[in-house]
Amino acid sequence: MDPGILSVEDWQTRLLALRLMFVCLVLAFIAASSLVIAHAVIPSAVDSGTLSKKFNKYRLPLYVTGTFAFILDVGIFLYALSLAQGIISDIYPSFWQ
Repeated sequence: MDPGILSVEDWQTRLLALRLMFVCLVLAFIAASSLVIAHAVIPSAVDSGTLSKKFNKYRLPLYVTGTFAFILDVGIFLYALSLAQGIISDIYPSFWQ
C-alpha cells in the first residue's frame, strides 16, 4: 500500500487547519481564565475582603470576553476540523478497505 501524494493545495489546507488548532488553544485559555476570574476569583476575593467591592464591575466584561472567546473557539475548531477531515483517506486511499 503506497501512500498518495499530497499536492501543494493539500499541504496548505493542512497547515491552515494546524494553525487554526493553535488559535483554538489560545482562545480556550482566554475563555477559561476569563470565566474563572469572573465567576470564582473576584467574588471570593471581594467576600473575603482581599479586594474592594469596586472590582465587581470587572465581572461583566470578563464574562462577555470569556463567552465570546468560547463561542469563537468552538466555531474555529469546527471549521478546522472540517478542513482536516479525510486526511488519512487523502494520503492512504485504500486504508479502510
